[in-house]
Amino acid sequence: MLDEPDAADLAVARWEVATLTGRLRCVEDERDAAVRDRDRNRELVLALRRSRSYRLGRALAGLARDPVRAAPAVARQLRRPPAPRSGARAAAMPARIYVAVGLSRPGAHTLIRALRQRVLVEADHLPVVVTDQPTLRHLQVPGVVLEYLPDPATWSRHEPGSDWETLLAGRVAQLCRDHRAADAVVIDPRDPPTLARLLVTDRRVGSLASA
Repeated sequence: MLDEPDAADLAVARWEVATLTGRLRCVEDERDAAVRDRDRNRELVLALRRSRSYRLGRALAGLARDPVRAAPAVARQLRRPPAPRSGARAAAMPARIYVAVGLSRPGAHTLIRALRQRVLVEADHLPVVVTDQPTLRHLQVPGVVLEYLPDPATWSRHEPGSDWETLLAGRVAQLCRDHRAADAVVIDPRDPPTLARLLVTDRRVGSLASA
């Protein structure tokens, strides 16, 4: 006979669902952005066909076929000043959202210290931590982004009737968009991971629940 889940298990399950919902919203936004990019690329292709480079390429092709007739057109293209080129933007490090709500003060500080150490040992992603721990609200940690979220009890007092899990889902979706997060995980507040456990695996670490 299976044991009935306790209140802590149910709370973690709700946080996992909210985190997954937020991540899915972000994926849908990325899909819509991809469609817009496709349409924009089509417009760029049309603009390219009207550009100097495209005309020059056609002129060079014509020069190869008929040097005598195409040479004047190539000369005219070469005399035109080239358009300014925009600088290339360096690729940003991927981020991972850590939903760390319900942790005690020692547990929250242990998690942040472990994430900071992980960044120093293996900086393969940017940790973005969603926390409701008040002692972390104004803390600044190099290499770790902290996002404070009011705890459910505080939120219900200020916003009666509002669903806290909806707030969490919306915040996760926004952070995924802002930091281009590759994935999100929920931390079990009863057992926050240490540095050793964070380094064991990429997607599932001890009591972390992959979202």
